[in-house]
Amino acid sequence: MRQGSQVGFGLLAILAAGMTLCAIWPPTMASSESEPDERGQSQTPLTAQEIRYLVDRAIENQHRNDTQLDQYARTEREVLQGTGKEPNRETVRRLIPSGPMMLRVELEHDGKATDPSNLDQQWRTVAQALRASARGEEVHGAGFYEGQRHRHERAEMVGEIGKAFRFTWAGRIRINGRAVVMLNFEPDPAYRSTQRFAPVYKHSKGIAWVDESSAQLIKAEAELTDEVSWGGGLIAKLYRGGRFRYEQHEVSPGVWMPTYYSYDFDGRKFVFSLSAHDRAEYSDYLHVGTPSEALLVVRREHPKIFANVN
Repeated sequence: MRQGSQVGFGLLAILAAGMTLCAIWPPTMASSESEPDERGQSQTPLTAQEIRYLVDRAIENQHRNDTQLDQYARTEREVLQGTGKEPNRETVRRLIPSGPMMLRVELEHDGKATDPSNLDQQWRTVAQALRASARGEEVHGAGFYEGQRHRHERAEMVGEIGKAFRFTWAGRIRINGRAVVMLNFEPDPAYRSTQRFAPVYKHSKGIAWVDESSAQLIKAEAELTDEVSWGGGLIAKLYRGGRFRYEQHEVSPGVWMPTYYSYDFDGRKFVFSLSAHDRAEYSDYLHVGTPSEALLVVRREHPKIFANVN
């Protein structure tokens, strides 16, 4: 993956935490005495105390969703926007969790399906990795993504959300027949942190759409309101106007997972310019559980790769 995209994924981790957590709506907050609008939808705003409660619940909910993500396989369609020297790249992968690892099988690249023999070999590699994980062994290799090292930082980012932003009421609407609330968020001037993600929080604002009955995020959009620098701009810099969008839905009762994200950022890393204008869609979620359980799923879905295995 090119350099700009690697930086972009780091930004995604930072911004997704903020967008996902800043606006989960507790279903008991709606007032029975609210005045409805012309569509019969109440527009009575939350109080400051209710918003504070909202953010606290959001942090708990997102920690729970993040933990569950490690138990679900899914299909990823990623589009990396090219530059003047590089064309657009589109890749479709099947992602299979295996403890701290994320195993990837490339199904399609730039509209061309993976050769069947190559595909079988990838699934054999996945099966071997799942067996090793089930035995408690370390797994390394091409196509494996180490997620463990990012989890601690993400947990810290989630925990800082309530301190880093101020939240204000933006309205209530209906989407697909469901009551949805909107909240604006902007940096809290009193927020101070030495964490490396703090500069992004300090210069981000946006809006989130939240399903009222389930207290889960539907969609969030954010933008950078100013340049963001690391090391006084010597290490890296992101330019003002960068945008991020995130969507998720319920994949099983009470469990919400991402279905779409996009980010559009320009900036500089050391002396090199960077450009990250990419998007990804996620679908076909399937609960696979532990590595041992995931191995059973792979065996059921791809029996021929086990033909000569006891």
